[in-house]
Amino acid sequence: MNVLQLGAQNWADKYKIPNEITWNYNTYPQAGIKRFDLVIITEGVQLEDNLWSKLQWQVPPYCVLYSPFAERDLNEAGLNFIKCQEARQIVEEPQELINQLPIRFFQGQSGIRFAPTKLLLNDPVGTFVDGGHLTLKIEADEWTNLGSYQQNVYIDPQRLLKFSLEYSQKSNIKVRLRVFVSPNGGDGNSKDQYLLDFSRNNEEQELPIGLEDAPRFASVSVEVLGKGKLTLGTLHARWSRRDYGEFLAGGKRLIAPVNGEDIPYYFNPGDLRPPLHVYFSGARGLEGFEACRLFGRNHTPALLFTDPRLAMGQFYTGEAIESQIKDTIIVTLKKLGFDRQQLVLNGISMGTYPAIKLGAQLSPYAINVAKPTVNLGQVALRARLERPDEFDTIFDIDRQLVASLTSEQLEQLDMDFWNLMNQNDLTKTRIYVGYMKNDDYDNLAMKKMQENSAIQSAQLFVSKGFPGRHNDNRAVVQWFVSRLTEINNAFGRGE
Repeated sequence: MNVLQLGAQNWADKYKIPNEITWNYNTYPQAGIKRFDLVIITEGVQLEDNLWSKLQWQVPPYCVLYSPFAERDLNEAGLNFIKCQEARQIVEEPQELINQLPIRFFQGQSGIRFAPTKLLLNDPVGTFVDGGHLTLKIEADEWTNLGSYQQNVYIDPQRLLKFSLEYSQKSNIKVRLRVFVSPNGGDGNSKDQYLLDFSRNNEEQELPIGLEDAPRFASVSVEVLGKGKLTLGTLHARWSRRDYGEFLAGGKRLIAPVNGEDIPYYFNPGDLRPPLHVYFSGARGLEGFEACRLFGRNHTPALLFTDPRLAMGQFYTGEAIESQIKDTIIVTLKKLGFDRQQLVLNGISMGTYPAIKLGAQLSPYAINVAKPTVNLGQVALRARLERPDEFDTIFDIDRQLVASLTSEQLEQLDMDFWNLMNQNDLTKTRIYVGYMKNDDYDNLAMKKMQENSAIQSAQLFVSKGFPGRHNDNRAVVQWFVSRLTEINNAFGRGE
């Protein structure tokens, strides 16, 4: 990893630098490095105004640290730099901090999930799966092993793992994970077992192991103590940055209080000038944020959300989750000093559902979507003939929104969505929709939008159709990106 230190004294002369760190001291911009993983600002820093502005786009937000007394040495451009980068003040001793850098500021993001159906139960009697969850009747006077997950967790070289487990209960049941770590291709040592206590269902627990150059594997089992009913959801295993962020440095979580489901989000301050772009990631196999580079290149403030629930995501549904997402957007606008005419909501595929639904409630400057998928009942109704065995997760999603999966209730689910849309004011909002003419998920999205009175009263409604099914033609995504440029130009951001 590339670290740039700016200041009067070179830490590399005084402290031990790990081998995986390339330490650059006061070499900016002479070193010619296009991207730094971290910038450390210490006392006596000197950098020209234009270089602060240039450096801002060569290091990610939240990846700038500064010594407590370095701030007094910064000029106005330097102070603006640490503000835009959401820089953290250093509170650790330098050597302790340096030792933690590879854990906190590595490149990339990753996370995987394990459905409760992948748990091989020791005693399957009295259990059932419903809506993507596993409900069990627990009677355990001592810690009892429920079973192990079928698939081991891969631990990447030079990465740490943390786990979170979704569950809810109707009595005082304690839950923990037993994790056994073994080397790649080896049986391991029986001492390499770790107990992770999930006394609350919204906790994350890091696997207490050190970094290693070789890959490892972890087998995971669930243990319980107590009596009552327990409903297990998804188990998540994610790269850990300690307390420096979810997936990316600076990432955070919204958590449903009842079952511990989470929606991670990431705010990139950009240049702190309008507009604020909100983007909802589409369905993802691997967990993490989507379109980080796209919105980073725009230099606008951006708020990214991702839905890691169920197999591919859950369309950001759920009253508690939707409310928290909406509040986060409003708080971010207030932090930036923006009004709602300086807000843009964006989404592709699964991300179009919250972009349209929450966008209508917030009356933003623009809603920009591609491959709209909002009639969740219709997607389920088409599944048997249009996408057999390809998107069965829609039944788990809808099962949490309706009492039963009957045609009548699925149709009513979509009617409720459009009735809610009709209650909103979009007269100040511009709506851009790129859609697939032969979409095999939601073939009614465009028809319903054209019939919806609130959408038709929008200040501008622009749509463009592309031949093919849902994932047949990347041109629709390129059209979406072009609309981003058009919107940014309206805010004076043209080249």
